[in-house]
Amino acid sequence: MALSGKVSIEFGIQATISQWFNLFHKNLNHVQNICERVHQAHVHEGDWHTIGSVKNWTFIIDGKPVKHKEKIEAIDESKKTITWSFFGEDLGQQYKVFILTLELNEKEDGSEVLKWTIEYELVNENVEPPYSYLDFLNKSSKHVDDYLVDA
Repeated sequence: MALSGKVSIEFGIQATISQWFNLFHKNLNHVQNICERVHQAHVHEGDWHTIGSVKNWTFIIDGKPVKHKEKIEAIDESKKTITWSFFGEDLGQQYKVFILTLELNEKEDGSEVLKWTIEYELVNENVEPPYSYLDFLNKSSKHVDDYLVDA
């Protein structure tokens, strides 16, 4: 089994690209109040929305709390993409590299889609690829979309 790879999930969104991008770029601290699978989030270094800032998070993955740190690596306002690296604590015991990218796009038919991509490197071949994180992102994104539509 390869120790590194990339997995992604893409789906249509009801809220606007602008609403999604604003939430994850300028108001990331609100995600913990929207998603039941996000517990405890706080700034470790910097702030919530500047490249290089580091936050501590606890997510519920497969029914268990998973702690990690997250750092904003890149923000592209014109392409509506944000890239974060996740590391340390519980997550660091499974992954040497864990990079998450959010992409928001408009399709030719005018519909809008969200794509999450995880680039990863496992610590060893006994660790599974991060499919449970894709499930977390899928379910949490549905909560966020509902929240943004109702906002």
